[in-house]
Amino acid sequence: MCNMFKLSKRLILILAIIFCFCPVFTAYADAVYEPNNDFYNRYADECVYLGRYFQVNGGDGFATALDKPGSGKEIAALENGEKLYIQFSCLYKGEYWGIASFQTNGPSGERWLDGWIRMDELLFLYDYVAFDEEHLDEYYQYQGDYAEIKKAGGVVVWQWPGSSVPLLTIEDLDTENFWVSSAWMDKDGREWGFVTYLYGNRNIWVCLSDPLNNDIPAFNPAPEPAPWTPDTAHTDIAKSGNASLTTVIVILVAALAAATIVLIRVFYKPNKNKG
Repeated sequence: MCNMFKLSKRLILILAIIFCFCPVFTAYADAVYEPNNDFYNRYADECVYLGRYFQVNGGDGFATALDKPGSGKEIAALENGEKLYIQFSCLYKGEYWGIASFQTNGPSGERWLDGWIRMDELLFLYDYVAFDEEHLDEYYQYQGDYAEIKKAGGVVVWQWPGSSVPLLTIEDLDTENFWVSSAWMDKDGREWGFVTYLYGNRNIWVCLSDPLNNDIPAFNPAPEPAPWTPDTAHTDIAKSGNASLTTVIVILVAALAAATIVLIRVFYKPNKNKG
């Protein structure tokens, strides 16, 4: 019984050491969804998160997606006009690249791929972030009781106030759990609310004063797609050579596993004199 008690204390000590590392792994696991790409995995900490939509605009009527920046391995040829969601960007040998997930058709059917595309072959599409940048100082905290939302029982979802076409209409809304993070008033007195998440839709707007009206005039239509200009400093990966966060974590996990084995061997010594 005494030996079992000593063993339990030793195991608790080992587990305590392991749990000390848990916040590191948990924080990384809760990060933004990351592409399944070897180059990205290697240099993740030197890539900049974008999370924005772009339009393909290659010089020959298409843009080429590669397995990594500057390589000769083509993943797919994407036609001009195609809309892409660029998750991360990086600077490689003086050129900006973005990684996107896209669907392709092949002999084995449809499948999703991750590929790198030169950012100068893409055009930036206006979005809710661009609207934020223009009107952020006009936002305020909503003080109402969602009366019009509750009365309507649903909402029309917009990318931003005054956009040309609504995204969708949600008719059976759980109005008791509906919440906006900030509000904004347009020049005609319509009150709008920004919603971070609603039934699978992220970062959208609803008109709080006229929630089911999908014919609100487009007083702020999207401008023409334009070349992208980075607003965050990038490190040129070709000149860096720093280990990525992913690599660091792999090393930590290996070290933790080795330390756990050593601790078990040190603390757990079977009673060879038993019997």
